[in-house]
Amino acid sequence: MRQTGGEGVRGMLSLPLDRLTKQRSLHQSWLFSVLEPPERERLIDCVAERQFFKGEPLLERGRPGSNMMILVSGRARVTATSAEGKEVTLMILEAGMTLGELALLDGKPRSADVVAMNTCLVLMIERRDFLPLLTQNPDLALRLMGVLCDRLRTTSLALEEVALTDIPTRLASLLLKLSTRYGLDGGRGRRIQLRLSQADLSSLIAATRESVNKQLRSWREQGILDEEDGHIILRQPDALQALVD
Repeated sequence: MRQTGGEGVRGMLSLPLDRLTKQRSLHQSWLFSVLEPPERERLIDCVAERQFFKGEPLLERGRPGSNMMILVSGRARVTATSAEGKEVTLMILEAGMTLGELALLDGKPRSADVVAMNTCLVLMIERRDFLPLLTQNPDLALRLMGVLCDRLRTTSLALEEVALTDIPTRLASLLLKLSTRYGLDGGRGRRIQLRLSQADLSSLIAATRESVNKQLRSWREQGILDEEDGHIILRQPDALQALVD
């Protein structure tokens, strides 16, 4: 069996996944972190495993959905396509994150496209296996409502940021978050190991590519950041943090 090319939280993984890895993945996912150990054990017996390779779709918008996935290792890109056929990046998913959870709860078609950025290992949970656990345990339903409300609040704050802050502040905030998740310190500064195009950056902050290009060029001229081989290097992250603050 091939090993993954993803960068999971526990290093290189391959199929089949051991039970401990499944336990950790369920516990670390935002949706199932509220499960009690017996509930988690019951769910582990129902999960399936699957491997996706770079460029392969994990989910396709409009297709019937009967399960959700937990990303055990690798990275995936949530995308949308405009009326003109232009694809934009909405979010980057990494190990521990979930996808397709809406279909798990309502059984409706997928609401987004998700594509593997490298080799991904996922755990798949079918709606037919999860609903009995939910209906037989009203307390679990209340706990899941709590984490869903937290997720909704996070989304509302993100929309508020887009509505109330300017493009330089949004871009600075995004670069700082990316440097925290994917940054590697070097002689020239903190290099963001995740390669994103200017189109990706613009879609992640709801801005035009031209405005992002202009702002990055300005920061390069000021010595705040640099670019190399498609990677952004933060030379003065404090300057970006001051802008966000």
